[in-house]
Amino acid sequence: MEETKHQDEEEVTRRSLLKTACIAGAGAAVLISGLNGRADASGGTYPQVRIANVKDVKAGKAVKFDYPLAGRKNILINCGCSTEGGVGAEKSIVAYSSFCTHLGCGVDIEKESGMLVCECHQSIYDPKQSGKVVEGPAPNSLPMVALNVDKNGDIYAVGVAGLIYGMRNNLLDGEEVK
Repeated sequence: MEETKHQDEEEVTRRSLLKTACIAGAGAAVLISGLNGRADASGGTYPQVRIANVKDVKAGKAVKFDYPLAGRKNILINCGCSTEGGVGAEKSIVAYSSFCTHLGCGVDIEKESGMLVCECHQSIYDPKQSGKVVEGPAPNSLPMVALNVDKNGDIYAVGVAGLIYGMRNNLLDGEEVK
């Protein structure tokens, strides 16, 4: 009888823990969705910077831009098909940091495959799968630049999901891009 009572108490504790975790997750989702185009960055706020217009970003074309600070190179790509985290009518436009997560070398699009490839050690990232590493020594996916599109089709960088290579905070030690 005593053992059964102990097992019931343990189940309730697990259930309570799971319920609390679900409530916390839902609260975080509500908070994130309420940011409305601006993401928090360890005490700072990411700027909203215009990159291009959707009509100017054709499938397979890449646009390079600095964000969130001058010198922090990024690449905007129209993958030509619906993509994880994509924006635009076809959800095909995404942007990533151009700094490889292995050693910070430059990453650029390979025209034939549409993949993002590191110039130094050939790490390969898939822009259609949230910048996931598909080959090479890179330990993590590329940081993804959060994008918004306004009613005129202008694409804006509004945040960064992930830490840019070599940074303690994506907004420290540099001049904000305007």
